Amino acid sequence: MHRLIEAATSRPEGVSAEHFARLLARLGPFEPRPAIAVAVSGGSDSMALALLLDEWAIHRDARIEAITVDHGLRPDSGAEAGQVGRWLAGRRATRHTILRWTEAKPETGIQAAARAARYRLMTEHCRAEGILHLCLAHHLDDQIETRAMRAARQSGPAGLAGMSAVREAAGVRLLRPLLGITKQALRATLAARRQDWIEDPSNRNPAFERARLREGTPGQDPRDAVPTLHRAGLERRRLESDAAARLCADLTIHDTGWASLDPAALLDGEPASALAFAGLLQAIGGTDYPIAPERRLEALARLRELGPAGFTLGGCYLSVKAGHLEICRDWGAIGEETPIHPGMRLLWDRRFAVEIPQALDGRVDLTIARLGERGIRSLGRDPEKPESGTGDAIPISARKALPALWQGDRLLAVPHLGFGPAVMVRFRPVNPATSSGFTVAY
Repeated sequence: MHRLIEAATSRPEGVSAEHFARLLARLGPFEPRPAIAVAVSGGSDSMALALLLDEWAIHRDARIEAITVDHGLRPDSGAEAGQVGRWLAGRRATRHTILRWTEAKPETGIQAAARAARYRLMTEHCRAEGILHLCLAHHLDDQIETRAMRAARQSGPAGLAGMSAVREAAGVRLLRPLLGITKQALRATLAARRQDWIEDPSNRNPAFERARLREGTPGQDPRDAVPTLHRAGLERRRLESDAAARLCADLTIHDTGWASLDPAALLDGEPASALAFAGLLQAIGGTDYPIAPERRLEALARLRELGPAGFTLGGCYLSVKAGHLEICRDWGAIGEETPIHPGMRLLWDRRFAVEIPQALDGRVDLTIARLGERGIRSLGRDPEKPESGTGDAIPISARKALPALWQGDRLLAVPHLGFGPAVMVRFRPVNPATSSGFTVAY
């Protein structure tokens, strides 16, 4: 098990209940008797947040759902998750839940895969329990590291603002109330409450970028960075507002998962236009992160001369037809084939919310996968012939990227084309094309 740290070794002052209430109020308002989830790994940051939320909830008739994700990557992970539960067992407003990542683990990129699984499991649980808010324990030191990592990648002004204090993800509000609080203050918060925590040695492992950054900046006061972060956050909020205005003037997002607009809206060379373009690519392509600024600028330059013969970028296929830019999912990049069962709800390809009807009970070997050329041929249609399915012509790439229900190699249903038994499918991308606005934490 990771080393358990005794809180008595830390300084005896920290974040007060009154201070935390002010921090959380900035991220509200909250509904009467709210249910709020909090991600708790057992480390000092998340344990401090869990305790502060429990104290806040008692005076507001709120319910706190503490969620620990057991990734199953180490022999002791289950015991550590259980320890978190024992620590929180006596809390009046908090219930503890352990979610387990049971899928096959990749051989490479394990940290990124674990992070994606963690967020997926937590947001799915929140939706199932009717919980709108999920609190995360990212703090000021994390924000500074995020900015440094993005600066090393030559991120634009939006990226240099770091993490937003409020963000929507898969129908859940992600809240980061501690972005203005130092790690030292959070450990002092635990010391004042005589609460221990688990120390993760990977935080000091030089194989990871964040650990190297921590070792490279000893003795610096994180609070000195707040003015710079504040200005960057205000600039990002302005850019996002301008980007949304550009898209709202002409953009059409079709329920079959593609977008169209006048390319002139993106070609004025302004940073807000580049940000709008990046948001569109994320929404349609379903990617975790925006494409690099230099690739974004190169692509915008190509759009000036682009015709029907398009190109792929960021999980999308871009082409211009009848004077309009069409952004479709790159169907060839979809590898997801998800086993499903009757009554199941899932988010497929990070873009489509799917509900499998109970009427399919008794069927086996069911999957949701792309329609592709194989599926179109199963329908008896030319895979290169444009088709109308919902009143609008569906571009070829978007059509091949539609979710389809398969039983083994047999095509059972394509909801958007009105083929097969009724399956509820809605375009609900994880990344919306326009932001609700960057929330400055300071």
